[in-house]
Amino acid sequence: MKYYLSIFIIATSLLISCGKDADPKEKSCCTKKETAKGETKKEIETAESLFNLKDQFTTQYNKNFTLNMLSGKPTVVAMVFTHCAYACPRLTADIISISDSLKDVDVNYLLVSFDVERDTPEQLRAFAAKEGLNKNWTLLHGSEDAVRTLSVLLNVQYEKDAEGNFSHSNLISVLDKHGRLVFQQEGLDANQEQTIETVKKLAQQP
Repeated sequence: MKYYLSIFIIATSLLISCGKDADPKEKSCCTKKETAKGETKKEIETAESLFNLKDQFTTQYNKNFTLNMLSGKPTVVAMVFTHCAYACPRLTADIISISDSLKDVDVNYLLVSFDVERDTPEQLRAFAAKEGLNKNWTLLHGSEDAVRTLSVLLNVQYEKDAEGNFSHSNLISVLDKHGRLVFQQEGLDANQEQTIETVKKLAQQP
């Protein structure tokens, strides 16, 4: 844990709040003018599986959940919060677009909330209904420690502001069937062709 916290401290020191140049009338950090569109692609291979994490989460159906329950399928994952006015719905829409291109592929779709106070299972279930997310989607609420640990391992930076909203990375990650992080795509409305091809290849692997 000390190792992860050290990484996080370094990472957050580089984080530029999306509210820095915000219109003072805006309450949310996630508005169109404040969220930069990124095009950076990263392919990361790790020796360790995220499925080794023992942290307990809770799904939108109020069921206990650990990440190893995703084993056996590729997983497309992002970290969001449901009160986000702009970036998180856009990021979710990007993953919906990916899923539309993978209708014949068995894939897990995972959203993990930063907002441990407001994003209760009931709130996550309402968000899923609003966004039209089907049974292939799992939305998770976790403790602050569990969420922070996962964010470090996924290289997702986030910071809570005084109003309870978040500045955060907009990053879609792909895990293989064994929970290893193998690909990431940064940015909203980014070209997801490589993400889709990566998932297709992973689905064919044992």
